[in-house]
Amino acid sequence: MTTTHSLTRDIGQAERAMRALLERPLKKARLSFPEWTVLVFLDGAGPLPREDLVRRLIGGHIVPDAKAARATLDFLLSEGLLGTDGGAGADVRLEPTAAGEAVYGPLRQAVSRITDELYGNLSFTDVEATHRTLTEIARRANERLAAPGLGAEREER
Repeated sequence: MTTTHSLTRDIGQAERAMRALLERPLKKARLSFPEWTVLVFLDGAGPLPREDLVRRLIGGHIVPDAKAARATLDFLLSEGLLGTDGGAGADVRLEPTAAGEAVYGPLRQAVSRITDELYGNLSFTDVEATHRTLTEIARRANERLAAPGLGAEREER
């Protein structure tokens, strides 16, 4: 039976290897992981409120804080990859521009090919069990992060 220590190591190794595969096409597209993630959040979602995207970036542990999240969105806007739906202030909603879609579409296809290669011949049962396990681990970790005292302890280190 696998120990929790080796399971933690195995999950980390898999995540780092998958991230390294993703970084290759991102580097060619000149996008950071947080910038890519914004485009993923917007994929098929229609325009989303700016502050909703800020919360998603922070809540998904993609960036450390609201300042970094807003900087990510500002960069995408300044590069013309995101646009607004015409709203203003707190009501502004962001969406990919044609330029953003032109960058995102080929990346999405590259990621799909990588995913198919990695998961393609795994059994449905194994994938489903892994999904349930990782979903539960993430839920527990997020619960701990939200617990009073634990977040402050983490920040002090």
